Amino acid sequence: MNEKTFLYEWTSQDLKDLKPIEKSAFRKADNLNDKILDLKILLDEITEDWDEYMQFLEDERISKLCEFHCQECIEFDEELLRAIVTTLKKSLNDVNKSISYNTKKIKINQVIDR
Repeated sequence: MNEKTFLYEWTSQDLKDLKPIEKSAFRKADNLNDKILDLKILLDEITEDWDEYMQFLEDERISKLCEFHCQECIEFDEELLRAIVTTLKKSLNDVNKSISYNTKKIKINQVIDR
């Protein structure tokens, strides 16, 4: 069998040659890989949506960003602005905590594997 680097290079014939514990590990890794790819797609979409949102704020002269660029801002409901900022900060904080936790777990597992 040729040495395969990525999970997607494995065929059903290759899997038949594996021991049950190896098959189980492969399935779990494949499932995790799918989730990571989904996360990458989601992060790309969020980045694109974020860029569109910032452009919208600038185009409509809603945000402080316009003041920074010496443009006049329209009046904006402070309560709604605070809710938007709080929600986005909380979401970003939660994502950062998740990424940090998972990064630590991966590093621990890399040390254990060595």
